[in-house]
Amino acid sequence: MSRSPRPHSRNADTSRFNGFKVLWAAFIGAGIGVVLSIFLNTFIRNTPADLPTARLFYLYGVVTLSAVLFGSSIESMRQLQESAPEEEYRSNKKTLRGQRRR
Repeated sequence: MSRSPRPHSRNADTSRFNGFKVLWAAFIGAGIGVVLSIFLNTFIRNTPADLPTARLFYLYGVVTLSAVLFGSSIESMRQLQESAPEEEYRSNKKTLRGQRRR
C-alpha cells in the first residue's frame, strides 16, 4: 500500500482556479457598468452642464471598466479564499455573525 505524495483535502475538487467563472463575473460586471453608464448619461443630459462628447465617452468607459475589474476581482478573491490550504482563510458559512471563531 503506497501513500499519495499530497494529502487530499476536504475540498480537493474546488481547489482549482476556474478562469471561466472569473470571465463570467467580468461579463456581469460589464453589464452592470453599461447600466450605470446609461443612468449616468440620462443624469448628465438632464443637467445644465455642458461636457464634451469625448469626455463623456471616456467617463462611460471608465465606469464600465471599473465594474469589469470589480466583478473579476471579487470572483478571483472568492476562489482563492476557498482554495487556501489554511482553514482560517476559508469562508465558514456555519458561524454566526459576531461570534468568535476558535
